Amino acid sequence: MKCGTVMKQVIKRITETLSKWYLIIASLLLVCFLNALLVHLFHLQIHQRGMQFTQSVSVLPETDKTDDSLELLAKQFNLQFVSYNTTPPLQIKNVDRFEFAGTTIFIKHPNVWQEYASILLLFNLLFIGILVFGYRWWLIYKVRPKSFKREHKNTLPVETENVLPTIQHPRSTDENLFNIFALIKWSYHLGESIDAQQHFSIQFHKHFSAYPNCSVKYLNSGALAVTLEQVAWGDVSAVSKKMHEFVFQVLFAIRGDLSRKIVKLGGCYYQPKSDQTKVYQLARSALTVASNNVWQHIHLTPLNKTHEISMQNSEEDFIKYIQNGQFILFFQPLFCFSTQEIMQSEALLRVRHGQLGLIAAKQFVPQLHSKESLWILDTLIVEHTFKVLNKDKSHLLASVNIHVINWCEPKFANWLLRGLEKNKLSGRVLFEMALDDFCHHREQLESIARQLDELGTGLVLDHVSESFSVKDLRDVKCIKALKLAFELVHSVDSSLVQQKVVRQIVKLGKQLGLPVYAVGVETQSELKCLQRLGVKGAQGYYFSEPLQQLELAGY
Repeated sequence: MKCGTVMKQVIKRITETLSKWYLIIASLLLVCFLNALLVHLFHLQIHQRGMQFTQSVSVLPETDKTDDSLELLAKQFNLQFVSYNTTPPLQIKNVDRFEFAGTTIFIKHPNVWQEYASILLLFNLLFIGILVFGYRWWLIYKVRPKSFKREHKNTLPVETENVLPTIQHPRSTDENLFNIFALIKWSYHLGESIDAQQHFSIQFHKHFSAYPNCSVKYLNSGALAVTLEQVAWGDVSAVSKKMHEFVFQVLFAIRGDLSRKIVKLGGCYYQPKSDQTKVYQLARSALTVASNNVWQHIHLTPLNKTHEISMQNSEEDFIKYIQNGQFILFFQPLFCFSTQEIMQSEALLRVRHGQLGLIAAKQFVPQLHSKESLWILDTLIVEHTFKVLNKDKSHLLASVNIHVINWCEPKFANWLLRGLEKNKLSGRVLFEMALDDFCHHREQLESIARQLDELGTGLVLDHVSESFSVKDLRDVKCIKALKLAFELVHSVDSSLVQQKVVRQIVKLGKQLGLPVYAVGVETQSELKCLQRLGVKGAQGYYFSEPLQQLELAGY
């Protein structure tokens, strides 16, 4: 058996070697044949010029048929005149004879290889390029992924409960192809000179042309929405990684000091004709998971029956828990480095879920998609914060995160302004918003920003992970501070690139007259490094866990 196997391998290698040599010889013979054909055609073209020259001489008067005049005329046809109606001496070689209407002319023409050298070179490069392309295409074609086949024989019964239908259930060939919807976001401003929609649309269609339909749309939120159709199940992960790497390479070509962690991808792969709303919600949740993770830049979620049921129930469940008062409001302090005192505290929400226990806001907020749910969430948090501040006698300064969708809603803005005036807490409350969200919705937020400034309160822009344009924030007077993103603070003491970015942000903050704070500080080395870089204050588990319970609703 071993001897037979060895012989088969030897024969296979010999066959492959002979096949390669056969292809090389066949390619060389083909190129030689094409060159011979081209030389023949060019030679015919030269003889055609010779006949045209002879015809031109035949119509000339006899007095003009002198050797000098015929030589000048021959040069116009790129020929060399030898003799007229007279046989040239034998010493002159490579002479062609042309006759027309009783006129006989002997001329010489340049060598085909000399006169048409550039054209012959161009055609040879074209021939060789086509052959190389055909060979590489054949290599790829031989190892192309095989489509999944449904086997009708010897199939075993499969349990249908709690099993992903995309993997275990028998399917037809078409059902083994999935669509991918991906949301890709990066913490870098492209600038006004680049049209993100057109730039990425052209690049994606160029590099993902193998798929029947590639849709690219740049959203107002700053994320890139990409849809690829008919992707084999085994290729879903590889295609997602390719999209992430592709977007990074595009950004890296614009700015060479960027790292891959600035690009985050959240995606959902699903069968055609699935509910697009659920697909979008899963992709948003996946993007949030990837964005909140320092090391995981890509997160994929399949859409199946289990997810459909959970997506239908989770949003309603969370809102019901919040409306029933099943939540706790904590305040995490922010310490000033110079005074060693608490400057302000950030309101943090924990929801008591019936099956999942105590859940942080960043874990369930991505599941909330309707405006009504976001309205209920933010209004309840603001109202409870107002209650805490009214009861507190230490004049605590608190900051509250509000979703950008509510910021862009005039109804919510009017409600918030009335609440601040009624409770007389404008001097004790700050509101937090992501820097990217503020920049992308700048025009819609100008009115509310001006009114907040008139009341004496303001905004804290958080999730700052890269340098930004000072002119975009210079005229906004209600901005009170900047907060660094967690991924920029985490392990900053061991990363020179992160330290450089923090130093740039601190410099920009000084130009605007704004202090820069850090969130998520976990070690003493991180704290000391941030102090050296010019950060004014910090919050995080290094100082204290957010366990200061200031408001507890009954369970």
